[in-house]
Amino acid sequence: MQKIDVNKITNSSNPIDRKDELERFKNALIKDSFCLLVNHTISKELIDKAYDQSKLFHDMDDSDDRKQAAHYRFAESGRGWSPCGEESAYSAGTKATCSAFDMCYEVEELDKEYGNFGPNLWPPEMPDFQETIYDYFLACSKLEKVIGSSMEEILDLEKGFITSRMTEKSPSTMRLIFYPEIKEDPEENLFGISAHTDYEIFTLLTQSEKGSELKNPDGEWTYVDSNRYEIILMIGDMTEVISNGLIKATPHRVPPTKWERYSITRFCAIDGHHIVEPLEQFIDPKVGPKYEPISQQKNIRDGLAEATANSDAMNDI
Repeated sequence: MQKIDVNKITNSSNPIDRKDELERFKNALIKDSFCLLVNHTISKELIDKAYDQSKLFHDMDDSDDRKQAAHYRFAESGRGWSPCGEESAYSAGTKATCSAFDMCYEVEELDKEYGNFGPNLWPPEMPDFQETIYDYFLACSKLEKVIGSSMEEILDLEKGFITSRMTEKSPSTMRLIFYPEIKEDPEENLFGISAHTDYEIFTLLTQSEKGSELKNPDGEWTYVDSNRYEIILMIGDMTEVISNGLIKATPHRVPPTKWERYSITRFCAIDGHHIVEPLEQFIDPKVGPKYEPISQQKNIRDGLAEATANSDAMNDI
């Protein structure tokens, strides 16, 4: 798995190294559809604090009043805490074991029509949790712009084509996920999270322990043995559409493990109402576009609806 040095990408004082690293970045995305980001802009101290707060929250008993008050049933658009056993089945016929806390940009105005933005549902009496997790989210937002701008450059897109649409009212979310240890031999269809691609432009993922598996365009699964300071960059559906399949979305999954794991996943989206379609420079005139135009909002809603239907089908068995 290729490691991409973000500092080299942003260091204009050494144009030769920068050009070479951008070329490595492009090749990694085309060949693998993922890479590891190192020497990035998020401090180890903040990452450690975020994982400490995530563990503190997830370690609380499910009956704890603070946890119950943050339950997604009290929130808008799926924000808040979802207990183990309630994660959707992204692949048909599977079951998930993880629990998660979901949040997004803190916007006072509520998008009642589509749920793209609005206030978060924070657990009460946990000010350090709220402050630390939101600081981590905003640090990811800064890195998001760096990566988005670099993708504009390596794909010869208009400057701002991606980044100008990554606003506070985009459906960009972040998940603090806990995967419990599975001591016994698991059922064949049991996963931490089953295989899927993410619905956005790209995803920034860190993990406390190894466990995530990614699949490259050749169909080969890669077990990622990264630490919490190395950020796994995975490509989302919207980039695949924009590039007409030149860069594929990254299928990924989390098999059950005999050790407990935590991950923090930042989904980097464009504004929900913006419609993307394959750009002309990626289309073979003899073949035409491979994808239909679709909005970020619709892609998320369609994907979640399919996952919910998969879960409902399993519950009916």
